[in-house]
Amino acid sequence: MIKTVIIGLVLGATLGVSLVSELFGRFGIQPEATLLLIAGMLVAAMVINRGIGLFAAFIVLSLAIMQPEEVLLDNGFDRDVLLAALLSTVIYPIVQRVMHS
Repeated sequence: MIKTVIIGLVLGATLGVSLVSELFGRFGIQPEATLLLIAGMLVAAMVINRGIGLFAAFIVLSLAIMQPEEVLLDNGFDRDVLLAALLSTVIYPIVQRVMHS
């Protein structure tokens, strides 16, 4: 229990906040730090109790999104496509659970 909370806090404070700030940046919104932290914790809560494969995909895609635009374009990646893939890995298990219940 304590381990899950600590992992969730670390994940929410780092990768969740960077994902949310990137997502808000795409919409042209400059949120306050409190809103970023709350939204990052929400994203972390959605990912923390999933399988290791989803967790690994979330980390890899988050790190790829945080790369500079030139590095992504040199390797043939588009930031918007990576962001859509990351959001689908976060939201898909929730939608699947709702549809099957």
